[in-house]
Amino acid sequence: MNRKENEINLNNLAHMHPADIADHLRNMNHKERIDLFEVLDYDMAAQILSELDPQSEYQLLREISTFKISKLIEKMPPDEGADILADLSSEKQKEVLNLMKKEDSKEVQQLLKYDEESAGGLMTTNFLTLKDNLTASRAIEALRQFVKDVQAQIVYVYVIDRDNKFTGVLPVKSLITASPNSRLVELVNHNTVTVDPNLDQEEVARIVSKYNLLAVPVVDKGGNLLGIITVDDVIDVITEEDTEDIYRMAGISHEEIYRKSTLGVVQQRLPWLIATLIGGIIVATLIRNFQATLQQVIALAFFIPVITGMGGNIGIQSSTITVRGLATGNIDLNHIRGVIYKEIRQALIMGVVCGVVVGIVAYLFDNNPVLGLVLMIAMFVAILVAALIGVLVPLLFEKINIDPAIASGPFITTANDITGVLIYFLMATWLFSVFN
Repeated sequence: MNRKENEINLNNLAHMHPADIADHLRNMNHKERIDLFEVLDYDMAAQILSELDPQSEYQLLREISTFKISKLIEKMPPDEGADILADLSSEKQKEVLNLMKKEDSKEVQQLLKYDEESAGGLMTTNFLTLKDNLTASRAIEALRQFVKDVQAQIVYVYVIDRDNKFTGVLPVKSLITASPNSRLVELVNHNTVTVDPNLDQEEVARIVSKYNLLAVPVVDKGGNLLGIITVDDVIDVITEEDTEDIYRMAGISHEEIYRKSTLGVVQQRLPWLIATLIGGIIVATLIRNFQATLQQVIALAFFIPVITGMGGNIGIQSSTITVRGLATGNIDLNHIRGVIYKEIRQALIMGVVCGVVVGIVAYLFDNNPVLGLVLMIAMFVAILVAALIGVLVPLLFEKINIDPAIASGPFITTANDITGVLIYFLMATWLFSVFN
């Protein structure tokens, strides 16, 4: 895309959605992006900043002044402003907070107290609370004023009692269709699903999905309503968590893509590569220790990649299914026996089919029935073991509170390479000694 295609007519910006402008910014080079961002008014710039991908956002925050950042955060919902601040250094955070209006600064700082990936870090404080003794007509007036002042989309109002304790939610539709003299205590849904501020954002996403909520209240142990989490934030969480798991399965961090220096990226990725390299050396050592068996039947060497490749593929499949099941809540640690049994049954069938196929091919390949038998049994056992490793390792990691996504990728593949080669040569040594 050339420079001319990248240029946006500033006169047309008012008619474009911030997400569309953000798409244009992604296609610009760094200097063009900064130049355009500098001429935008604070309202528009704040909306666009919220729509940018993490890499573009990070680059912009490094270039624009702390004064401008403070003004942009003042224009954002508190939760989005807190997310922006969380991406800055502690020193720059203090500078920005000092430049902000006292009320806005205090609101954002309250959100910064919570872990970024918790319900508290995800919630917004832009919501309407009403006393339960209000009539529907008075509540509608308060709703109208709130929307006018805050300019926020609202689907629920949140009802509190005389002690300011949360009692439940009331859909706006129910409010505006209620009798004008009805009191909110009669209309409110008291069986409201709520979340604790320290709950992990992944669990929040599961709850919102399970109960089909448009927003979920964040309530502390004392019954105080601290904030709400809207469904658009939950969608962002799902995307973020999926991306994070995919990167972790490859042994890398999603943050390194745009934040770390070349040396920093190497330092983070190298340990995984070293671990894989050590695994390869172990495999080579195992093959060396079985060289007498190899010399006896040289055709054994031809099928090493088949055994390791199939073991790695089965292991990755099993671990991916397990990791995803744990992430979505479809797999529960309290019922892991059923998960293991199911994986064993599937592995038995796949092991028999693949074992028979490779056994026949090995026999035809070297006209050696013992070689065919070795490949058939070794393939069967290797697939069974690989499936068990693929399902058990993520479950173990989950049990000890380590992200199970780390168990996939290099870790599972290397483990299956070692066990596959060991099974193959132990089986070959035993069967050739029996039949020869």
